[in-house]
Amino acid sequence: MAEGLGAGLIVLGDLGASRLAQLGLLPEVVAQVVVPGAMVMVLIYLFSDLSGAHFNPAVTVAFTLRRCFPWQHLPAYLGAQLLGALLAARLLDGLPAGHERVRPEQAWGLEGAATALLVLLALATARRKATIGPETGLVIGMTVGLAHALTGSLTAVTLNPARALGPALVRGDALEAWPHWTGPFVGAAVAVALTWLLRGPATSEEAQAAQGHAEGTASPVARS
Repeated sequence: MAEGLGAGLIVLGDLGASRLAQLGLLPEVVAQVVVPGAMVMVLIYLFSDLSGAHFNPAVTVAFTLRRCFPWQHLPAYLGAQLLGALLAARLLDGLPAGHERVRPEQAWGLEGAATALLVLLALATARRKATIGPETGLVIGMTVGLAHALTGSLTAVTLNPARALGPALVRGDALEAWPHWTGPFVGAAVAVALTWLLRGPATSEEAQAAQGHAEGTASPVARS
């Protein structure tokens, strides 16, 4: 599952950024250099302890030929990577191809998906606080930047219900802003479910990080 999610997110990031660059909505250097590199960095932090963070059939085959990776796991890895890439490409087909803004339900989906990635990363880094340490802030900040770079021209993602609802109440358009303050809750719930599937129950280290008692800095997700 980790390999499929990783490969799919790489496709979403790369192709999504390229599409935005073609439309003039994202600088070429950001689309071709910054987004792909940042996405891979984030995914390695997220999944390296689960699957080795290959995300690339060529890498998996190389490890297998090197006898660092068991042959019997090769088909499952390759299948997951290809399936993740296929589903991601199909998902991109459902987004606007031109300069039009997304519909409210699409904005809701983007909010949920972006928040799910952010919360997945927050839960993973909380679990591995002792080995990741202060780099948590760097990688989570990079994730927030990626989300805004890839979706900012389509919809004003917030990844944070308070960030969305507070200003909306002041403007008097809280009902119209519903995708931005409801989507993150759904994304967070999806992230929790995926974390249970991938990692099992919460550990005491996660609880300490969530309550601000772990060594180093607490998770900065709430400030994103």
